[in-house]
Amino acid sequence: MFTRKLLDKPFRLMAIVGCVFILTMVILTVFTGFSYEQSVMPFAKIISYAAAAIAFLLCTLTFFFFEKHLFYYSALEILVFSNIYNGRIYTGLFLTAILFILLLLENRLTFKPNLIIYLVLEIIKLLLVIPYGVRSFLEYIGISLFSLCTIGCINLLFRHAYGKKDSGSINLDDYRLSDRQKNCIKEIVVNNTTIKALAIDYNVSESAIKKDLSHIYTVLGITGKADLKALFIGYKF
Repeated sequence: MFTRKLLDKPFRLMAIVGCVFILTMVILTVFTGFSYEQSVMPFAKIISYAAAAIAFLLCTLTFFFFEKHLFYYSALEILVFSNIYNGRIYTGLFLTAILFILLLLENRLTFKPNLIIYLVLEIIKLLLVIPYGVRSFLEYIGISLFSLCTIGCINLLFRHAYGKKDSGSINLDDYRLSDRQKNCIKEIVVNNTTIKALAIDYNVSESAIKKDLSHIYTVLGITGKADLKALFIGYKF
């Protein structure tokens, strides 16, 4: 039951993994200087520990407020900056790729302000690589562009494939669902609307919405929101 709840809330699960990762890195740093041994920048040790502490706090907040994805995005970004600042360029690139995947999956970069902020942060990261020499600078540009373009293309391929999915394969009218329950499915799949927001929209209690969702999961033979979203990928509401 506990595992099912975690799988239904992927950002909560990622928060746990993030905390374990950060603690592991801190332990390695304490005994080996792992996080800052390659740095040519000042205050590398302080920045390494400070970034780990802030990122751990943000991951903890993500666990309790798993619907606020900005906490997790911020934790990743802080770890990226810390690793690049301290000379761990490839670790920074890896974390950047993870962040980019999450942003694409949630369509966060389709909004112009978000895209501008993202590009500005990428430029700052690029500038942080300069002190590590021309080779590292060019490597960072090349690998960064390659990974981001590859991830972007893969995302487009998947979206194109799901766009071709036969929406007739699932027909909500074939199931015994009320209009509110059908609308709940649409809001969750399309807009990632929370239970609290749905309760406010329909002027009912949160327990009523939870009861609706429980009925939906039973009727469709699924276990939670993650399965619901996967089931209706490409569905034309």
